Amino acid sequence: MSLPSRLSASAYTTIFRALARRRPPQPRPIQLNAKSRVLCFTCAGIGDTLTDSVVFKALRETFPGAHLAAVVHRRRRLLLEHNPCVDQIFHFHKGPLAFWKLSRELKAASPWDAILQLRGNDPEPRCLSFLLGPDVTVSTPNMTKLSELCGHQVVQPDWDATHGVEQTLRLARYVGADTEEPHLVYAVREEEKNRVEELLRRMMVGAAPRLVLQLGGGRRAAWRDWPMERYAELIRLVASGLTAQIFVLGGEDQLERKVQLDALFGSGQKPYHDMVNKFSLAESAALVAGARALVSTDTGIMHLGFAVGTRVVALIHCNNPSNRVGPYHYGDRHRVVQLPRPEGYRTPADANMADIPAALVFERLKEVWPA
Repeated sequence: MSLPSRLSASAYTTIFRALARRRPPQPRPIQLNAKSRVLCFTCAGIGDTLTDSVVFKALRETFPGAHLAAVVHRRRRLLLEHNPCVDQIFHFHKGPLAFWKLSRELKAASPWDAILQLRGNDPEPRCLSFLLGPDVTVSTPNMTKLSELCGHQVVQPDWDATHGVEQTLRLARYVGADTEEPHLVYAVREEEKNRVEELLRRMMVGAAPRLVLQLGGGRRAAWRDWPMERYAELIRLVASGLTAQIFVLGGEDQLERKVQLDALFGSGQKPYHDMVNKFSLAESAALVAGARALVSTDTGIMHLGFAVGTRVVALIHCNNPSNRVGPYHYGDRHRVVQLPRPEGYRTPADANMADIPAALVFERLKEVWPA
């Protein structure tokens, strides 16, 4: 976090803790019905925002007529726009002017019968809910900072051993909502599918089943990434052992890794289609939805694969084990290759994703490949 961000967070924390001491939240019973208005703050990364999507699913199924609104980071708004359970979206921006503007928008849309603080690291969402209705705000101390600003606390002592979907779904259950099929929600639009298919037609892509390889996540958690040498090994195994069209996918952060992959295959035609930094997030979701399988480390694209129903082979670092971030209640559609935690493990640097062999990933891929 940059120095200005740290100073801003410190200011919000100091001011609102002082306000909460003067007027502590006084929990008020929450009894939702089909006419209730519910506001959910989901202000984290792609994977966490998709994990939160199960809450909207549970609320919609339990209270079909309720008005469900969301506050989401402006860079993640697409995920809520593709969630048919959400009625209204507010965009979260950092900065005091944006805070003031958003507080006015949220107050104008009030009253709220329940406010759910889902995932997020910034203090502003908790401060905003304190201004709106601290007595009907629900949070989990493990999930959100400044929980003292929230009237209802859902304590989860087994947090470290609990899957992210279950962690966030417990807040929905606290207000009386639940779902029998707790899966992530993302609806690919027809125009997005058509746009991607048109692009692939122009690329002269054939009719063979598609395999998508997500090359990595953001630079801040590069320890999650699988080495390019392993991807190259997997591509060679797929090219010789499966009938598949291979697509390598990633954002701007993966451009350097894609260059490394190209170098491992030398000059000439590559056995894969290069989609790195060429698709928007919505187009990437459409490509993944049309694929037979996805191989990905713990990235937002991995969670998108879960959400759109594509078969996923998930390569998971031991720092965030699969029992927390892997597939959840998806039957036999997916496979997990978990990096073992070495003896004496303390930090992510103590375990190397290179220790996941390409041959093992290929075997797991073959298990989910048959149509």
